[in-house]
Amino acid sequence: MKENYYSNYFQSISKGLLDSSYFVDQKEIQADFFFKEINDFICNLRSNNNRIYFFGNGASAAFANHMALDFSKNGNIVSRSLSDSAYFSALSNDYSFEMAFVEFLKIERITSKDLVVTISSSGNSTNIVNILNYCEEHKITSLSLSGLKSDNKSILKSRYSVYVPMKTYGMVECIHQIFLHLFLDQSMNITEWGRDDFQNMNSLEFNL
Repeated sequence: MKENYYSNYFQSISKGLLDSSYFVDQKEIQADFFFKEINDFICNLRSNNNRIYFFGNGASAAFANHMALDFSKNGNIVSRSLSDSAYFSALSNDYSFEMAFVEFLKIERITSKDLVVTISSSGNSTNIVNILNYCEEHKITSLSLSGLKSDNKSILKSRYSVYVPMKTYGMVECIHQIFLHLFLDQSMNITEWGRDDFQNMNSLEFNL
């Protein structure tokens, strides 16, 4: 029996997750070590009242906005993304589109104790690479999520990196969002498995 389109799609997402690679300072490491180190870092951010900054373009910008909210509201870590269109267009006009994110970091007075997360399917978007360069120069810890080609610049420029070895943008984007939620949920010890109750985000019945 010929497999259905959706079945192939589901299998591809599963394969993309399982085949993803993890790097620290451009060196590939095992998943267990990577996720422990990321989780320890995020929990330390929370304990010391430091911040996370999320950046992306297009769909990745939507993910950046979403995760900045979730980490701030649910994760108890003040998080930011450049989501205001007037703010972003003003910085792009006054500096350049390629440098708008960097200028935002300067205005925010980011410190070396904060975390920058970049989300880019190709890993090569100029404004994303510029952020990673800035982080490297100022000793700011960076975590990049990338995909498509394995020689992308995000892997080469970031402290921590997740690479999704898929060939289409939709696949990479979907898998990136799973990783982003994994980072948040692990830091809060939220599980889907082995629980009987449901989450509720309403302020009157808030239950993670």
